[in-house]
Amino acid sequence: MLHHKWYPAQQQTERTLVMLHGFISDQTTFDAHIKPLTEKVNLLLVDLPGHGQDASPLTIQWHFDWIVGQLHDLLTQYADNELYLHGYSMGARVALAYAVAHGDTLSGLILESGTAGIQDDVARRERQQVDQARARVLQLANIDVFVNDWERLPLFQSQRFLTSAEQQRIRQMRLSQKPERLAKALMDYGTGNMSNLWCELANVTCPVQLIVGEWDEKFVEIAQRMMTHLTQAHIHVVPEVGHTVHVEDCDKFDTILLAFILA
Repeated sequence: MLHHKWYPAQQQTERTLVMLHGFISDQTTFDAHIKPLTEKVNLLLVDLPGHGQDASPLTIQWHFDWIVGQLHDLLTQYADNELYLHGYSMGARVALAYAVAHGDTLSGLILESGTAGIQDDVARRERQQVDQARARVLQLANIDVFVNDWERLPLFQSQRFLTSAEQQRIRQMRLSQKPERLAKALMDYGTGNMSNLWCELANVTCPVQLIVGEWDEKFVEIAQRMMTHLTQAHIHVVPEVGHTVHVEDCDKFDTILLAFILA
């Protein structure tokens, strides 16, 4: 079963927010959100395969169907609760795959900087090659080398506006991951291995909140396209932040989540 931690709300409620982190991260990325969110809702933080304290076996393939099954086994234990599933980036891809398979179990879906997959077959194969190349770096070089390259990606340049203490916290979280498990995560359920779920979006019947950062132009465009396919969706473009909205504007992020859940 996926490693997880439960944080009860400060008041009695059945509303429960499940949060899925992104690649080369873990559930501790949400530490700053525990106190403000648990004022109103229960919180269930999950480590996805290959990250944090996850102990998923290396001998099997961590494909999306398997991860969705593992997540469903976990959430079945909380079936009496009103479940809201959040995912950021890689976690958003998992969350969307879960909603397609088990949307009837959710009261709401929150996708932060997410996508419904790569539609073009050639582009998907090219992304698989990129994921495999990055996995080889993790297998052959020190984790420091990979993290240095990862932090230089255009996607994360807006994090330079964070305090030096916060930048260091994020870097240490990345460096604490196990490279061989990160490599497997990239090869097994990287972006290139995600199914094209664009044609499935209309089947997601629960309310959906899309969250993107203003400076993350690629994912703003993706979110706007997803809006045209989802039946019950709203989009919130957070000003003056990039890809990692929950890191770059914690207060605004929490406000959006609670407004969506409590509505």
